[in-house]
Amino acid sequence: MRSMLLTVALVATALTGVYANDFENALNILVSNNLESKAAIKRGVSEVETMRAENVLPGPEAEFSRVWGTNAEAGNKLGVSVSQGFDWPGLYAARKRAADTAESALEFLRASSMLDTRRDARVLLIDYIHNQQLICHQSRYAARLDSMESYYKRAAEEGLETRIDYNKTVIERIGVHRELHQLERDRDALLVRLQAFNGGAPIDEVVRLAGDEYPAIDKGKLAGTLSLIEERDPGYAAARLQTEVARQNLKVAKMSGLPGFSVGYEHESEGGERFNGFSVGISLPSWSRKHASKAAVVDAELALLDAEIMLRQRKADFEEDLVQLDYYEQSLAEYAPIVSDMAPLELLRKALVARQITLLNYMNEYNYFVQANREYLDLMYEYQLAAARLSYYE
Repeated sequence: MRSMLLTVALVATALTGVYANDFENALNILVSNNLESKAAIKRGVSEVETMRAENVLPGPEAEFSRVWGTNAEAGNKLGVSVSQGFDWPGLYAARKRAADTAESALEFLRASSMLDTRRDARVLLIDYIHNQQLICHQSRYAARLDSMESYYKRAAEEGLETRIDYNKTVIERIGVHRELHQLERDRDALLVRLQAFNGGAPIDEVVRLAGDEYPAIDKGKLAGTLSLIEERDPGYAAARLQTEVARQNLKVAKMSGLPGFSVGYEHESEGGERFNGFSVGISLPSWSRKHASKAAVVDAELALLDAEIMLRQRKADFEEDLVQLDYYEQSLAEYAPIVSDMAPLELLRKALVARQITLLNYMNEYNYFVQANREYLDLMYEYQLAAARLSYYE
């Protein structure tokens, strides 16, 4: 009975939420130590710097030549030249605009990566809290069966109960303890995942702050999540900017098909005479530039489609979670008076003591209420997961 009361108390706390600050602190620790989000940001910086690295003049070229005459009268000829090549002038400005836009998109991608990390950390903490509640629930049930087994063992030895009833309690106790041990193994696996998410750093403080009670849920705030997507979602903003980057890259690809130039200084020496002058060269684009332009066109179209797909998928996911949130809330309201009512369990206990029901009947009936209690915990877990996904912009 105490198990049932404890569960109702835990769920009530989850709905009123006095532990939000501790939960947020645990969340902040995980996010700050997570390595995947840091790596994603570094990759974005690398891509932008690669674009900027392409927007520089090639190194100057220096040449030295010496040719020998066929006879002594002709003499030898010595030449030195230094030249600098450059692309079509407007190409550098186009590349710079593309890199600047990509850098702006990177800022939004950083914010999006941080929100993704917070959502994943929030879900992981909720997984841990759910496991803790299940262990607490199962531990109390196991303790009750331990007590019953001890009683029936003594009673069977004194001839007050049958050996069959004692064996039934042993079998039931073994099954309950097996499930408890599985939950404990699940907890160990969750702790490993938490430490990996925490960048390998110790998670003692995270676990202490997370505790075994869910954070508060402001459903009114969650209901407005859909209206925030276009104006607050950094992933969508980044996708829109990536579309602009693709357009800028298309301009770069087209301008890359224009000729390049080179200007150089030349010095030659022949037969005691010295010559100074300059050279001008032109480089004609290859036919492969045509395919690069076509690829850039396709990239621009894909970037636009990706942005719209991302927006529609985000809206669909949030709409689904809002519907599920209502369903879970209604189901929890239906379950609450049942799992909080201890009268049926007390009647079962009295009936067993008075020998009005058999031990097997008692266990079957008691397990029915235990299972309802477990389903209640699982419903609250699903409710919290949906709320966590809807709290994406928190």
